Amino acid sequence: MGWFLSERKGRRGWMEETLASVSAPPSSLVMLVGIVVALLIFSSYTSYKAQMERTKFGFNIFVLFLPFLLTIVAYCLITYRNFRVRTKAAVADKAAEGGGASPWGVALFLGLLLVLVSYQSSVQSKWWPHYWGTY
Repeated sequence: MGWFLSERKGRRGWMEETLASVSAPPSSLVMLVGIVVALLIFSSYTSYKAQMERTKFGFNIFVLFLPFLLTIVAYCLITYRNFRVRTKAAVADKAAEGGGASPWGVALFLGLLLVLVSYQSSVQSKWWPHYWGTY
């Protein structure tokens, strides 16, 4: 079974020669590369933290305006039925029917508004702690 195993006696190929001549790099070079890599990591970490703060602030602004956006979307869905634009005749027919806001919807909105106003300082301190002085 030794016929398919090629054993060379005395002469080695370029790969064997290269692997045999490989040695570890000097320790001063390893230390220099390690210091450079550490400095690059630390410098990118500070920009990462700044970017993360900007992202958190943008997300807080998005969350602030999300209820208004959802209210507008719900209003369009209820009023225009799948965001279709109404004609003047359809508006006149709706006005003639006496359509208006539901009293339960208005009461729910006012209750939500009162809760938000009563917890305003707590919500602001959680959303923007750097701007309101609480940590």
